[in-house]
Amino acid sequence: MTPAIAVLTGAIALLAALLLTPRVMWLAYRVGAVDAPDKGRKTQREPVALLGGVAVCLAAAIAVWIVSGAGAIEPTAGTAKLLRGLIPALLVMMAVGLVDDLYGLTGIYKLVGQFLSIGLLLSSGFGFHEVSLFGYVMPLNEFGFAFTLFFCVGCVNAFNLIDGIDGLASSVGAIVLGTLGVVAASLGNPFASMICFAACGALIAFLRFNGPPARMYLGDTGSMLIGLLVAAVSVHCATKTQAAFALMVPVAICAIPILDASAAMVRRVTTGQSVFTPDRGHLHHSLLLRGWSVKRTVASIAGMTAVTCAGALASFYTGLDYYAMAAAVGVFVALASAKVFGHVEVLLVAKRTSGALRRVLRRKSVEPDSPTETVVHLQGTRVWQVFWEGLTEAAQRHGLSSLRLTVNIPRLHEQFYANWNQPSCRQDPVGVAGWELSLPLTHHGTTVGKLSATGRQNGAAGAQQLQELLEYVEPLESQLARVIAVETEAATQHNPVVTPVPQYVANSGGSSHRLAAHVAAE
Repeated sequence: MTPAIAVLTGAIALLAALLLTPRVMWLAYRVGAVDAPDKGRKTQREPVALLGGVAVCLAAAIAVWIVSGAGAIEPTAGTAKLLRGLIPALLVMMAVGLVDDLYGLTGIYKLVGQFLSIGLLLSSGFGFHEVSLFGYVMPLNEFGFAFTLFFCVGCVNAFNLIDGIDGLASSVGAIVLGTLGVVAASLGNPFASMICFAACGALIAFLRFNGPPARMYLGDTGSMLIGLLVAAVSVHCATKTQAAFALMVPVAICAIPILDASAAMVRRVTTGQSVFTPDRGHLHHSLLLRGWSVKRTVASIAGMTAVTCAGALASFYTGLDYYAMAAAVGVFVALASAKVFGHVEVLLVAKRTSGALRRVLRRKSVEPDSPTETVVHLQGTRVWQVFWEGLTEAAQRHGLSSLRLTVNIPRLHEQFYANWNQPSCRQDPVGVAGWELSLPLTHHGTTVGKLSATGRQNGAAGAQQLQELLEYVEPLESQLARVIAVETEAATQHNPVVTPVPQYVANSGGSSHRLAAHVAAE
């Protein structure tokens, strides 16, 4: 594919997007496909049109149809294979995104739709057969399909998660797809390259409407389609060349979305939350909390993406993975060392690892087990430590086995995790199950945290132990409410984006307890 054709494809897509987007925006408002502000995570002042992904997809498709129809690129067997897998996959992914944008889908149903879409893509014969990393070729054999599926699902969700502020996913997507277009053209895949440049041009034009302050959002439709295109082109290039897939090149190209998604998974898994639990711990949130404007945040993350893409291109043309690794790792180390992003997740992993090592060493020790504690303030500055210390004192006094407190208030950019264990109390006699308690901390039906505890007593003794703990938790209810109320007022003064909210009250005590507790015995 010549540079002239690449520029022409991008220019046609850009013009088509400029013409189509206002019309799709009008349609979105007409059918009610808008993202309205709420009292939670959506803080924009006015409803914003969704369906931006539809406009981008249509504009890119028009550009590909015009350029290919003009005979600028000769179709090949590989082209037909790509279209057989990509077109149905795009249609299914678009349908999933539209349903989510219009009606809302839970995380598990969205994931099922993603697997269905990617399954259609891979059914046409795409897949990684072997990968290379730092010169070592690793045959995938029977694991090839699973690896390819994981890679594609990861790409889709990485771009879906990074779409959190105006213009971010569009900017990062344009840079990534433009880089992939260069790689595909160099590998002799003109049609895949044309698709990348068409999508890149459409996204650049869409920034006119999506840049801060946004008049239209990509929506899940757009962000997931970007991820699907990135995955499809990467897999197609690896399949067509019949060579080992250079793993570091696409990893470096998508390093920023991958880093953001991986950090989110680490936060949620290590703190015992669902992987679908939303939070405000993403890279763009971290930069915004430092006082950066949305434009500066988007420009900075786009710059980081350009750095990792440059490293990927250097590795691609030299055949040395070290350039891509240096770019990706360098960006992460810079962010973590400056305590901007990633340092909390590193701390969580380190504490989990050290805890596992302590448990292994404890088995070989004859000394009495001492309590272990993990306290991590993932985000925010509220004084949760005082509340936690009171709980651990009660836990030791009443002989509990474990205690865990999770606070997650995205509206206030607050996330706190603490875990306490008394190993000696967990060594129950054979046949004794003990009791477990899970106490949601809620406000008007919205969960803002959870307190979990376990004890080794059963029967009447376990019930008494549980009651003693609840009696101690009850007076702390007002303390928790006061802390959140005071800090909410402070947050409102320092952050004009956050509007005042009522006091969050932990529903506990007497018949008002919202808990899932049971005393069980085998």
